[in-house]
Amino acid sequence: MAEAFKKELAKSRLGKIADLLERSGIDPEEIGAVEKVRISEWQGLTKNDEGEAEIHDLGGVSVVIAPAWADGPEWPVVQQAPPITIKPVKAKTTRSKYKTAVVLPDPQIGFRMYEDGELDPFHDEASMDVAIQILVGLDADMVVNLGDFLDFAEFGKFEQEPAFAKTTQAAVDRGHRFLCDQRVNAPDAHIVLLEGNHDRRLQKAVTNNTAAALHLKRAEAPDDWPVMSVPYLLRLNEDHLNVEYVGGYPAGIYWINQNLACIHGHITRSRGSTVAAVVDDERTSIIHGHIHRIELQHKTRRTFEGAKRSLAASPGCLCRIDGAVPSTKGSTDPHGRPVNAVEDWQQGMAVVTYEEGDGNFDVELVPISRGEAIFRGTYYRARST
Repeated sequence: MAEAFKKELAKSRLGKIADLLERSGIDPEEIGAVEKVRISEWQGLTKNDEGEAEIHDLGGVSVVIAPAWADGPEWPVVQQAPPITIKPVKAKTTRSKYKTAVVLPDPQIGFRMYEDGELDPFHDEASMDVAIQILVGLDADMVVNLGDFLDFAEFGKFEQEPAFAKTTQAAVDRGHRFLCDQRVNAPDAHIVLLEGNHDRRLQKAVTNNTAAALHLKRAEAPDDWPVMSVPYLLRLNEDHLNVEYVGGYPAGIYWINQNLACIHGHITRSRGSTVAAVVDDERTSIIHGHIHRIELQHKTRRTFEGAKRSLAASPGCLCRIDGAVPSTKGSTDPHGRPVNAVEDWQQGMAVVTYEEGDGNFDVELVPISRGEAIFRGTYYRARST
């Protein structure tokens, strides 16, 4: 009997503790430990409405608890990484199989000639000089000229300025000297000249006006270039140059290796989106000119063999970007001189490190600004021209 009473008393007291926790809004699962419990019981005396004494059983409960999180979480907390010792790794590199290609974009060599005989160039002499300086130190295996090598303003379909007259010969001569600079400073390189839309102006003009002269060649030279052609005028097949000409713009293409090709380009978009359109259109890695802007876009596609990466790169131009080049945004003053303007163009070039065949490659875009460039930690500045 006494044992049963004790159990009932214990249940009653535990119930009081449970009631206290509930009134206090404490979830029992949040209790880590009960440190102290005090249960007090006493009797009190009051009078009822009739004045008779009544005895009441009273009690109080106090509990000292520790929360469950007082000793930390039940799982291991994130700690600092343990200290370790790492020994430097000796990089295993093989440079012998890699070759170098230098890519030169859009000089648009040409002039205005004013009444006093002054020749005002479209091409940027300072940028061209910096490009040659960079070429000197590379021991290049290949040099690719991306096209629009000559501007041929006299043969353009747009507004014919009087200052364009009689400038084509000077442009041809300057273009020849630029190719000679390339050959002298890269004597063992394979030099390529792609036809651009400006270079093609000569062929189109001859076709439209004197088609009978289009394929005329020197006497007794059936394998030579037609005399009214860019390769002939620039002496590309002569021993002192030995330059490969890739015609047929816009279809002309030259492959640096099986995974990277050069074209002049025909797509033009605004706001830096041209290379995105090119990489999507070509489905292979492409370096192109035409837009006179420095842009680079990588893309990874899903193929049967897995992920395939490709890129499109535009290394800019080697022409002037101050309004001198005839363009839709440029103009001249009443004296026939170009008005200074800021084109959204950038001068530059590209250097490609590549493996032959179905190999890897890396494209470095080299900006040239105001006749200055920094390439692989070396500063280049145009010499006086």
